[in-house]
Amino acid sequence: MQFISIKQNFIWPGGVCLLVFLWLKKMPGLALILAIGLAVSISDFLGAIMKDLFARDRPCHVLTNVKDIANCSNSFSFPSNHAINSFTFATLFTLAYKNLAFFLYILALLIGYSRVYLGVHYPTDVLTGALCGVLIGYMGYKYFYINILNLFKDKFSPSTDNELAKTKISNH
Repeated sequence: MQFISIKQNFIWPGGVCLLVFLWLKKMPGLALILAIGLAVSISDFLGAIMKDLFARDRPCHVLTNVKDIANCSNSFSFPSNHAINSFTFATLFTLAYKNLAFFLYILALLIGYSRVYLGVHYPTDVLTGALCGVLIGYMGYKYFYINILNLFKDKFSPSTDNELAKTKISNH
């Protein structure tokens, strides 16, 4: 269970998936990656602010029987940033590409479950993180992805037939 909680374990597989995704999807893929980067940055920042605001001790600091399961962070527990970030990613990505919804939400659920299993979060930390992540992911889709995609279409799409016709008429 500890494997799925360590972010570094996802660097190489994530990098390969990122390159393949960009190669296959080109500009829409780049728009999605930029939107996810913005949304996850915001979710991580908001999670850190909420941790300091609520200042809830982690179960591994309070409960004696879970101290040896995993390395216990000195930061606060509520909410789980792992859950916020993974659900932000899963929600934004699946709103753009619905085919991967099952896989991405199962992965996000496993990440959240691992945090409780390892004794570094309470179930309510993960549940709150998941709900916040879904909300931020939806907002990221609606306000970041759609706008970035439209910006790319405006800047990089070929001229429409109507614009080409006007150009030909004005040149003659």
